[in-house]
Amino acid sequence: MVKSIGWLRMAMALAVLCVAMPAQETVEGRLLKILKEKGVIDSAEYKDLRDLEAQLRRDDNVAALIDTRIEEMISSVQEIGPSTSYQVGKGFTWQTADDRFKLSVGGRLQVRFTNDFYEDDENEPDFDVPRARVWLTGNAFESYLKYKFEFDIAGDEVDTTLPNGSTRSSNNRLAELKDAYFDFAKWSAFSVRGGQFKVPYSRHQLTSSGRQEFVDRGITDGVFAPGRDVGVMVHGKAGGESSDLFEYYFGAFDGEGENRTNNDHGLMYAGRLAVNPFGGVKYSESDTGHTEDLRLALAVNGWVHQDDNHAGAGDDWSIGADIAVFYQSFFAMFELHYRENDVNGGDDVEIDGWIAQLGYFIVPHEFEVALRAASIDWDNNGNNDSGRREYLVVFGYFWHSHNMKMQLDFGRVEDHEGNQNDNVDEWRLRVQFQVIF
Repeated sequence: MVKSIGWLRMAMALAVLCVAMPAQETVEGRLLKILKEKGVIDSAEYKDLRDLEAQLRRDDNVAALIDTRIEEMISSVQEIGPSTSYQVGKGFTWQTADDRFKLSVGGRLQVRFTNDFYEDDENEPDFDVPRARVWLTGNAFESYLKYKFEFDIAGDEVDTTLPNGSTRSSNNRLAELKDAYFDFAKWSAFSVRGGQFKVPYSRHQLTSSGRQEFVDRGITDGVFAPGRDVGVMVHGKAGGESSDLFEYYFGAFDGEGENRTNNDHGLMYAGRLAVNPFGGVKYSESDTGHTEDLRLALAVNGWVHQDDNHAGAGDDWSIGADIAVFYQSFFAMFELHYRENDVNGGDDVEIDGWIAQLGYFIVPHEFEVALRAASIDWDNNGNNDSGRREYLVVFGYFWHSHNMKMQLDFGRVEDHEGNQNDNVDEWRLRVQFQVIF
C-alpha cells in the first residue's frame, strides 16, 4: 500500500510539472497508463487522475493566454506615438499615451489702429501690432509637473547697458520673454510655481490681455499692478463642491519686473486672497458664455517692495480690492487701489485709483457694448492736482468668443500734472482685431 501511494504521489507531481507538454502525448499520461497496467491504480482512479491532468492543463493554458494578451497590449501601447489634437484658443497638443509628457503650442495676434485727437486740433494716427505671442504649455515626466513658455515676437526696443554704465537703445524689435515657469501642481490646494510669471495682484492684470473687455487694460494697471516678475509662489484652491470656493496666492519676487535681475537689497512680497461664493470664476472679462447662474468673485491683494535702491526711492507698497460679476451676458468689474512710494529725504508719494467696467451682450455670444471709467490721483509728488482720467465706450463683435473678435473703443483720456502747460487731454479711437489659435 505504501508503495502504491508513492507511485501515486510521483504521478501527481509529474502531472503538475509537465502540463506544458503537448496534450496528445504527455509523460504523465504514459505513467498513469503504466500504473494502471501494473495494477497500482484501478480504472476509476486512472479516470480521475486523467481528468485532473486535463483540468490543470486548461487552467495553465488560460493563464498563459492572459499573460500573452497583457504582453501584447503593453507592447502595442509602447509602440503608439503621441496623440495629436487641436482646441480653439488652446492650440495644437501632442501627448504621450501614458500622459507623462504633453506639449501644446498656440499663439495670439493683435492688429490695432489708434488715432489720438488732441486739444490743439492735431491728431496722430498709428497702425501697430501690440502683441504677437507664441506659447508652449504642458507637463513633463509627471502629469502634475506643468510648465509654460510664452514669447512676444512683436518684441520691444532693445536697451543695452554699456561697460561705462550708459544705455544705448536700438530700434530693432526683438522677441521678448513673457512667461517661463514650472508649476508643481500635484494637489489643487497646494501648488508651487517658480520662474517668471505675473505677480498675484489685480484681477484686471491677471486677466490675459487676450481676454480683455476693451482694446487694452485701463490706466490703473501700469501704476498699481507690478505685472510679471521673477520669483517663487505657492497657490491653491479649496472649499466648496468643486474645491474652488477659495483661492490664495503668496510669493516672493525680485521686484524689478520681467527679464531683469534684482539690483537692491530687498525683495518684493505679494499675496492675494479670493472667494467665489457661487462657484469658480474664470479670469476673463465679458460674459461671452452667457453664464446662466450668477458668478461672483471677491478678492483682496497687496504687495511690498523692500529696500528699493533706485535713485531717490525707498520702500514701495500697494493694497487693493476687486470684484467681478458674470450673469446672463452681463459683466461688471470694479477695482480700488492705494499705493505709497517712500522717497528718501521727502514726503511719501501717495497714489489712489479705481477702475469700473460695465458691459452687456445685446446679441448673446456675439455683440457687446460696455463702458469704462478710471481715475488716478497723486499727492506729494511735487505737482498739485496731478491725476489721470479715462472714460471709454467699447463695441465688440465676437465670432469665436475671445479667440476671434473685433473691438472698437472711443473716449476721453486726460493726463494732468499740476502745471497747466503740461496737461494732455485727448479723444482716442482704437480699433483692434484679434485671433487666438
